[in-house]
Amino acid sequence: MVTDLLVVVALVTSVLVVVNLLTNLWARQHYLLISMWATGVLLAIAYLAGLTWADLGLDFTWGTQTQGFIWSAALVGIVFVGYAVAAALPWTRKGFADARTAEMGVGRFLYEAFLRIPVGTALMEEVAFRGVLLAAMIGAWGTVWGVVVSSVLFGFWHVLPALEFHEASTTTDRLGNSWRAKLTTVGGQVLGTGLAGVGFCLVRLWSDSLLPSIALHASLNALGFALSWAFARRLRSL
Repeated sequence: MVTDLLVVVALVTSVLVVVNLLTNLWARQHYLLISMWATGVLLAIAYLAGLTWADLGLDFTWGTQTQGFIWSAALVGIVFVGYAVAAALPWTRKGFADARTAEMGVGRFLYEAFLRIPVGTALMEEVAFRGVLLAAMIGAWGTVWGVVVSSVLFGFWHVLPALEFHEASTTTDRLGNSWRAKLTTVGGQVLGTGLAGVGFCLVRLWSDSLLPSIALHASLNALGFALSWAFARRLRSL
């Protein structure tokens, strides 16, 4: 059983490596389609490995998902309040500046905020890291190792996006553009997202549902993106 679950981890990791390269380097224009395909493949791997919907946090019984919806609503509310405070303070507001959103039109913004981020990013990554990987690792080595391995892999998942962030965000300007500066940005992003992965895992385990971690992930990314877009278009003079 342990061997079978470790095979699942290897398969999922292999799929994620390919998806990461495709969506960040080779086929970025097909990000959403690739992410949706990857979500289906990951769920198929879990099914063939004998993992249940409950193992993945996707058991849609009334009591479980009622709790999941309550957790989701509470977490989205906390994220909203946190971002509202950050956007209101001058010394934190500038952290939302991102050159990638400066020339983005309304249509593109709506696509990014309501499709690409919640479906292509949050759903796929939560199914992968807090769904299939976490369940397989818990089954093989226990909860602690499941959280650790899933979170470490989630951190390294962000290496290529961190390099793009370094080029686009004004918050990294003071570091320069040397390889040392880029490694600093990548190291910080890997560590930060790895720690965030631990938080997502705990939300998944404490709520007994994958929905709250999806909601938390989607709201963090989408609301942050929305503020970056608004800052780039409306708040430059502040």
